Amino acid sequence: FLLQNMYEEEIGGDRHTDLLIRFAESCGTTRERIKNPDNMSPTTRGLQAWCYTIAMRENPIVAVAGLVVGLESQVPSIYRKQTPTLREKYGFSDEEVEFFDLHIVSDEIHGERGFQIVLEHANTIELQKRCLKICEIGAEMRLLYTTALFNDYVKDDLSLEELETAA
Repeated sequence: FLLQNMYEEEIGGDRHTDLLIRFAESCGTTRERIKNPDNMSPTTRGLQAWCYTIAMRENPIVAVAGLVVGLESQVPSIYRKQTPTLREKYGFSDEEVEFFDLHIVSDEIHGERGFQIVLEHANTIELQKRCLKICEIGAEMRLLYTTALFNDYVKDDLSLEELETAA
């Protein structure tokens, strides 16, 4: 399941990474800038390192709990709220926001499948506790990441009134 998920993200058909780069290019940056590791924010490096660590060092069931249930399953609800705003307020085309539309559907399926895997295979109290804890950490990682993205790329462009409305 994890390998299939990674395949979809990085190798298969419409690489999800390429769709995200397309969105970023429509925001005014370049593919070269995005792919240059010197431009990666510390928060992105931290999230990426956490994901790799969980995938490589944890029990596979704990990895599914953290990466899929704790982290990835949050994506559909987040993107359902932001994608209409990207279209309506900022004028992005369907092609430019395809990454978000795709993840509303695929991550909902992945999240449910991951949850079922954890329910079926976390068959000891200790494993269940580890799965719950890693889900909590995954949710915290998503919050830290999105908060940093907001602070790094959005906050300075908003007026005080817009900031108060967002809070």
